[in-house]
Amino acid sequence: MSTGWGCQHLTKNGEINEWCRLLERECSPGQNGCVLYGEFLFSDPQNPSNKAYEKRKAKKRSDNPLGR
Repeated sequence: MSTGWGCQHLTKNGEINEWCRLLERECSPGQNGCVLYGEFLFSDPQNPSNKAYEKRKAKKRSDNPLGR
């Protein structure tokens, strides 16, 4: 995972360089339980976060609730 941010839950575990302490498994950004889940749209269309992101985005109020 090569990104411009650092996750507080990312660590090494034996041979695995990218281990998630929060989920206690190998890191896969955007998976269920990840702090990024539903918060961002990922370039991989199969990422589970994308559906959650779109659903969350659809529930938000309009940027212009008065229609002006």
